[in-house]
Amino acid sequence: MNYPKPEQDFSPVHGLIIRGVTSQAIMEAVNFKLFDTLEMKSASAKELAEFFEFDELKLKSMLDLLEACDLVKNTDGRFSNTHISTEYLVSTSPLYQGVAMGLTMDFCTAVNRDMGNLLKGKVSKRDETDNNWGAADAMEGTAQESLSSGLHETVSAISNLPGFDDFRLMGDLGGNHGNYTMAILSRNPKMDGMILDLPHVVPLAEERCREMGYGKRISTVGLDMCEDELPQKNFDLIFTSHVLYACRGNMKPLLEKIARSIRPGGWFCANHYAKSGSPMSTQTIASLEVITTFAGYFSHFIEPDALENDLRECGFGNFRRTWSDSSKGIILVSAQKI
Repeated sequence: MNYPKPEQDFSPVHGLIIRGVTSQAIMEAVNFKLFDTLEMKSASAKELAEFFEFDELKLKSMLDLLEACDLVKNTDGRFSNTHISTEYLVSTSPLYQGVAMGLTMDFCTAVNRDMGNLLKGKVSKRDETDNNWGAADAMEGTAQESLSSGLHETVSAISNLPGFDDFRLMGDLGGNHGNYTMAILSRNPKMDGMILDLPHVVPLAEERCREMGYGKRISTVGLDMCEDELPQKNFDLIFTSHVLYACRGNMKPLLEKIARSIRPGGWFCANHYAKSGSPMSTQTIASLEVITTFAGYFSHFIEPDALENDLRECGFGNFRRTWSDSSKGIILVSAQKI
C-alpha cells in the first residue's frame, strides 16, 4: 500500500488528547487525599502504595504526572507537596479548592457527555445549570473559587470607593455563597447586606451567612434578575460577580433595573472575565466559552468598554477599572450613578 507521507505535524492534537487524563488524575489525587498525606510527611511511591492499598506501578505513574504539573516534588525518591498544593489542595487549608475543582469537572463532564446533542440543540442545560446553583456542593465550590479568584483585590477596590465609610446598605446580585458580601461588610461595620438570588438559592445562602456570624447583618431576597424587578431600596452599592453574563444578549433591561435600585451617587460594581487584556491563553478562553455556551449561557466574557457604554446610557459615570484577578483576566468595573 502506497500511503501518503504526512505534510503536517499531528503531534499537537495527539498531545491534547493524551493530556486529557491530567485533570482527572489531579482530581482523583485530591479525592483520595494524597496531598493531605504528603503534607504530614514525604513518602516514597512504595510507602504511599502500601498506605493507600494501590498498585505501586500505577501510583508511581500518577506521581510522575503530578510532578510534571508542579504539584509534587521528588527528592531522592521521596515525594512531597509543592507550595501550590499546600495552599490549595490540602483539605484543611483555608484556601482549599477541592470542591471548586469538582464543580468545574462536573460542568466539563456534562458537556463532554452530551456534546453531540448540545451542538444540535436537541437538549438544553440552562435550567439544569440554574437549578444546580442551589445545591450545597455547588455553593461551597463557588465559595472556594472566590477565595482563589481575586476576592481580596475586589474587596479592597470597593472599600476604596468615594464615600464607602458612609455606605449603609449593599445588594449582592447573584450573591450565592455570600463571601463577597461578608468580606465587604467586614470593612464597614455600619453597613448591612442583602443577597439577591434565585428563590431556591437564598435559603442556603442565608443559612451559610448565619453560620459565619452575619445572620443579623445579611438578609436575602429570592428573585430572577432577568425577569423580576429588584427591590427599590436606594442601595449605596450593588455588587455582582460572574453573574451579568447570564443575561448577555439582553443586558440593558437588567442594568436599568439596577440603576433604579441605587441611590443617586451610589455605586454599581461588576466583576467578570474579559477577553481584552486577559493573560489567559486563547485555548483556555475558548475552552471556557465552550463550557459556558454548552451549559446554556451566551458567553462568560463581558468587555469593559461595552459594559461601560451600556451603563452610561443607564445614567452611570465616573468609571473605574481594577484587575481583581490579573492572572485569570477577571476585571472589576465600578460605576457611579450620576
